[in-house]
Amino acid sequence: MALTGLQIYKLLPRTNCKECGFPTCLAFAMKLAAKQAELAACPYVSEEAKAQLAAAAAPPIRLVTVEGPGHKVEVGNETVLFRHEKTFYHKPGIFVRVKDTMPLDEIKAAVKAAMDYSVEYVGMDLFLDGIAVEAASGDADAFAAAVQAVREVTDRPLILIAEDPAVMEAGVKAAEGTRPLLYAATPDNWEPMAALAKEAQVSLAVRSLDGLGNLAELAEQIKGKGVQDLVLDPGVRDPVSTLVTLTQLRRLALKKNFRPLGYPIITFPGEGAADPMEEAMLASQHIAKYGGFIVLDHLTPASAYALLVLRENIYTNPQEPIQVQPGIYEINEPKPDSPLMVTTNFSITYFSVANEV
Repeated sequence: MALTGLQIYKLLPRTNCKECGFPTCLAFAMKLAAKQAELAACPYVSEEAKAQLAAAAAPPIRLVTVEGPGHKVEVGNETVLFRHEKTFYHKPGIFVRVKDTMPLDEIKAAVKAAMDYSVEYVGMDLFLDGIAVEAASGDADAFAAAVQAVREVTDRPLILIAEDPAVMEAGVKAAEGTRPLLYAATPDNWEPMAALAKEAQVSLAVRSLDGLGNLAELAEQIKGKGVQDLVLDPGVRDPVSTLVTLTQLRRLALKKNFRPLGYPIITFPGEGAADPMEEAMLASQHIAKYGGFIVLDHLTPASAYALLVLRENIYTNPQEPIQVQPGIYEINEPKPDSPLMVTTNFSITYFSVANEV
């Protein structure tokens, strides 16, 4: 059970040194209890107190990392339901799915198109995060070949999708040198999947179609086997059920401190959509409402731009607006008689004017 602010306060040095950024140890303790501060901010806390405070100080949603040689996606460590309460910390990873039933040349072309996509927005380059490879064939060799084909095109992170642990193992071997997310452990295959994830030291998605209670129980069983980095799939796909269930998961993790469900969530908007436009709409819902890894089946430049810009805006710290460093900027090789234009340093204003000039 989580400790109260007063219980945490009794374990702190109580020197009121202010080095943690708070005026008193009691104020710091209250922030720790509310999951709005990190214990590492206190330089004088004892090792014994650290051990007792570990659970209380740990973020309610575990940080999970999926990594390739050229990029990594970190999801989790969120502390609030609504951005205006503080901020959201880790943007959801947006992945594009390919299947091992596709010809290898077609896989490579699809991966190249997705990974080459980039757009500049208020001075930032926005791009997609990685590729999800599905073992639709059920054949280990075909799956490994598909994973290898993807890796020949991109070094960004992977999500490996397979129901059969033997097939998944082939994919993991083909992805050696990366830290993929394995999808998914179910009530039928969780033990070999957990063993594989533990051996490879990678994260594992957990899927249950029988409600959040069974999902929590399955997550705890897998955690008991030594796999700490989990991702949740509650099995819902339609817009209403997804919104309700993902909100319930976030509330249980943050408001009830329910550790068995304190993990990031993976979503598949294409599986609940009738067409690519509806898929993009669902993906935007998942960005705004608690998706951690979002796997797309269809991608166009228009939908990619909309989703990436939405993600950037939702995950921008509302207390720190995006700004341009004040100064004088040259555009188009100005001459002595060139006009001087003045804007605010708010990024959207500056780049709107600069792009037109």
